[in-house]
Amino acid sequence: MVYMKSIENRATTEDMVRPRRSEMGSSLHSASVTHVRPVEFFKIFLSPKSFYKMKVQVEFLAQITCEIPGIFSLCGPSGKVWRVRLLKMDDGYYCEEGWQDFVIDNYMSNGDFCVFKYVDKLCLRVQIFGRNACEKESAFQANFSQPCTTNFSASRKGEKAVKNQSERLGGRFISQRRDITYEEEMMALDAAGEFVSKKPYTMITMRVSHVYTGFCLPLPSSFWKVHLPHCSQGMTLRDPRRKRWDVRFYVNQNRQIAQLTEGWRKISFTNNIEASDVCILELVKPKEFKLHIFRVVEEITPLRRERDIRNNADCD
Repeated sequence: MVYMKSIENRATTEDMVRPRRSEMGSSLHSASVTHVRPVEFFKIFLSPKSFYKMKVQVEFLAQITCEIPGIFSLCGPSGKVWRVRLLKMDDGYYCEEGWQDFVIDNYMSNGDFCVFKYVDKLCLRVQIFGRNACEKESAFQANFSQPCTTNFSASRKGEKAVKNQSERLGGRFISQRRDITYEEEMMALDAAGEFVSKKPYTMITMRVSHVYTGFCLPLPSSFWKVHLPHCSQGMTLRDPRRKRWDVRFYVNQNRQIAQLTEGWRKISFTNNIEASDVCILELVKPKEFKLHIFRVVEEITPLRRERDIRNNADCD
């Protein structure tokens, strides 16, 4: 870990590519796929900038492929795999679509140190170190939000846990909303980014496991560890219609993970919160949140319960 800290101190930017043993060509397309392995680079997670996208250096891409890939797979410490799309922007290449899933699900926070190691077939294995220079324990218990996520282990325990949680609470919710665009998602984020309050608040982009299946809402550690108690307790949440709800604020035994559990399912369903909507939780009192919702699509199409759809089909 001393080695890691010395690298961080010497770095003049937030990231660094570990050089190859052989001299690297200047052109991405002139690179050969037979370069020396392993190939690694690191990133220092700087919130909020690093939340939205992650830059992948062209020098790293040059070492792993002749063609620019469209999608990477990121294998986190838990063994789960997230798919992220690589996009070209004016100043380089970024993992953007899917990256926020990885950040949220792995409880990443400001100052985390991430090492990306190329495995094979455009898959990167990711190690996440906290500010204490140790691997983050919470990342080994990552949430499971991407519907297309696969797991290196055959058991897929994370997927089963979400399914069991969904069934225990009465089944999944099914979206009836039309397909949304990337531009609409960015507009919702931009609108939420303009929110200002003198009271503490946190912004969370909704994922499948938050509003369709798992019905738990993880809170960023940078927020709850500063503004909320380090033990489980009941709280109140006031929605945009000023209706008050009881909700459970849960903290795990090692005090690494905190989330809203009991009560959140009813809140999200009643307010028709969908994946990619952006929610702001404003702490207006020590035990009371005010919920602000920034929708990707303003027109609301009610969610449906999976069991209701199934029952209707059985009656036909």
